[in-house]
Amino acid sequence: MIAKNRIRLFHPVIQSLWVAFLLLAVCGPGSALADPDNSGTDEIFGGQILSLTAKKPPLKPSNDPRFQDNKDGTVTDLKEGLMWKQIDIYQEKKIWINWEDAQTFLEKFNKDAFASFSDWRLPSRKELESLYEENKDIPWKYYWTENVIHIDPIFGYSSCCFWSSELYKDKYAWGFNYIRGKSYPSMKGGPSLSLSTVRPVRVVLK
Repeated sequence: MIAKNRIRLFHPVIQSLWVAFLLLAVCGPGSALADPDNSGTDEIFGGQILSLTAKKPPLKPSNDPRFQDNKDGTVTDLKEGLMWKQIDIYQEKKIWINWEDAQTFLEKFNKDAFASFSDWRLPSRKELESLYEENKDIPWKYYWTENVIHIDPIFGYSSCCFWSSELYKDKYAWGFNYIRGKSYPSMKGGPSLSLSTVRPVRVVLK
């Protein structure tokens, strides 16, 4: 019996491998492993896999005095008085997470006292928006999608979309998109297919 509190995870890499397996089964090995010079090569499919597995070049270090790298997996925003987890959950675990499972994750996160603190929470939409900076660009590739995320490079190759603490109607919660700089409503539960993840935050005493 599966525990009620078990977090439901969506593994995009496993999904891609499953698609590759189906391609082999349906089209045969010649299609999946075609010669690059062969006109029958599925370049789009190849690009899909590469977007998930290709090594990313190092980002230029942040030179913004607003952000302080605490060297413990956290970043302090000196302007807003907030401390953020430096690496988001998708960066760390390669999983997407729905809003309901994010609550379970945060309970464990605080129980484990990440960076010696136990008051981590989901940020508000306003707090998420405070990290959006249109003049800063981080490349973001996922499957056939190639975009730019507007956030400081101190957060590394950040994900695009994040859950907030704010609810919308009964079955939805608000998220924030760092590609477009806008918030959006998405279903709280169900399969974790919304490309949304979590970056916990806490208030820093001034």
